[in-house]
Amino acid sequence: MKTLQYLAVVALTLSLALPCPAHEAPTHEHAELVPIPEYNPPFGEASAAASLQAAQVFLASFDEATRAQLMYDLDAEERAGWSNLPARYVKRAGMSISELSDDQRRLLFDFLASSLSEAGYRRVMDALAAEALLSDAWTARLRGWSPENYWISFFGGPSANSPWGWQFGGHHLALNLSVEGNRVTSMSPSLIGTSPAVFSYNGVAYEAVVDMHRAGYALYDALDAVQKAAADAGEVPDELLTGPGKDGVVPPAIGVSAADMTANQKGLLLAAISHWVSIQPSGNAQRRMAELEAELDRTTFAWTGANDVNTPTGPTVIIELLSTGGGARGGHGHYHTVYRNPVLEYGGSSP
Repeated sequence: MKTLQYLAVVALTLSLALPCPAHEAPTHEHAELVPIPEYNPPFGEASAAASLQAAQVFLASFDEATRAQLMYDLDAEERAGWSNLPARYVKRAGMSISELSDDQRRLLFDFLASSLSEAGYRRVMDALAAEALLSDAWTARLRGWSPENYWISFFGGPSANSPWGWQFGGHHLALNLSVEGNRVTSMSPSLIGTSPAVFSYNGVAYEAVVDMHRAGYALYDALDAVQKAAADAGEVPDELLTGPGKDGVVPPAIGVSAADMTANQKGLLLAAISHWVSIQPSGNAQRRMAELEAELDRTTFAWTGANDVNTPTGPTVIIELLSTGGGARGGHGHYHTVYRNPVLEYGGSSP
């Protein structure tokens, strides 16, 4: 019997169709790719300034013609082409890990470490480890399961004086960060997922996304009976309502209002939200959490399932977590989650 979970801070979901094959899985060895290098930002603490330095060093490692494959206009349509589907089904922008030299691969992870918090970098590490586990399956080539099937791309030229952004992702991962004035302005939309969630690979134990699930359930468990009834999200959706291809969708706010929560419950709601917000550099995450705390009373939380589904939503935040149970390759759990700021997608100006 399938166990279902769903979280929403503003919560949403969509069903996915499988398009025609887009990418073949690479055939070369990835034993040295997983685990990816430990978190070690080379330009000091992760920040927009450190991200810019690392991006410039990474891009300088390519000749002009090859570098052009990574670069897009700021508002290029490819920016909205991210997906949680395997590489076989959706073409991504930019260049894949499989196309990088050993030195360029190292510089890519230097860039990610410079652009994400340690917690955010860990999300990348978990996603690639789960993909490495899936790559041992006999269906891996058919679906494009490989830790080398993750793509990096840049939108607008990295600069301290003009807006730019970057995208990194593949199966179960899509990070979209925007920078302007040497400050991260948005990490929306970003998708974090995994299958499986609890597994071991090459003797290393992994537990991906489960902390996000537990944080949502901790709040649900702290609600009284009346609040739980108000928080009931109803039927579990088949997929994320605000997932890939759903830019601009703002579902109706559902669930229990934070205005009707106790101080302790509000603290648990903020703690749940922080699991997504903390993916970005800590200075930016702190500013974003202060914004969300200021509007907390206009935020709602919904949950469906036992300890399965949770979602918060507010004026400038949509978070969904969907767990369909199951697992793969001897592991457990299958999660899709998404974070959006509907008034600041891809770093655009607020209305």
